[in-house]
Amino acid sequence: MRTPVAGLFNLAARGGLFRALLMAMIIMGLVMGAIFPFFVVAVLGLPLEMVFRPAFLVACLVAGVLVGLANYLLTRLVLAIPLRDLAGMAQRVADGNLKDDGAVLPGRGA
Repeated sequence: MRTPVAGLFNLAARGGLFRALLMAMIIMGLVMGAIFPFFVVAVLGLPLEMVFRPAFLVACLVAGVLVGLANYLLTRLVLAIPLRDLAGMAQRVADGNLKDDGAVLPGRGA
């Protein structure tokens, strides 16, 4: 039987790293959104009838998805450009160009 985690690893291995990352972050956000109402009852002591209203439960899940999306966008912003630069450098090396222009490493060059 294939588990969801194995599916994410397979997707990442096939080149869909950012898609796998998006799915993982949204799933994590949904899990946190589902756990949060129980946390509110256990830790903050709010009454069950106040916490387990459909509107509050939906709001927790939506907030979890939004946090997952925000984390994905932040990660993509931080990683996409360096990964693209690294892929370009790897392609130049694969093409036989071993000249180091220092463009990837900050603080190098004249």
